Amino acid sequence: MQKLTLGTTAVAALMLFAPLSAVEGQTNTEPVIAPAPRTVNLTAEQRFIIKEIVYKDLNVPRARAGAPESIGDSVPPNVELHDMTAELAKKVPAAKSHKFYVTADAIVLVSPSDRRVADVIK
Repeated sequence: MQKLTLGTTAVAALMLFAPLSAVEGQTNTEPVIAPAPRTVNLTAEQRFIIKEIVYKDLNVPRARAGAPESIGDSVPPNVELHDMTAELAKKVPAAKSHKFYVTADAIVLVSPSDRRVADVIK
């Protein structure tokens, strides 16, 4: 009875460690890159205010398809940036120095100094 238990235990241990050694041998994986940090920190309420004003009160044309929507992405010169209105600047002072554009499903805040996406409001 003991021989059967030892044999079963050895097989189970071999099965447990075999996959680990196979995974350890793989070195062709890409390194993980952390997403770029936001350069403006907005509360949920501030995001809501921006959405309400931009979508309901402003008649802003949509940016071309394929305009960047990831934080840290560089915004090409052919994407028209819009200034924050006086009302937006008053209600959301944290975003008053930023510009923005609208895509099919988001409002993209852009840092005007380097034309990089600062935040995305969906």
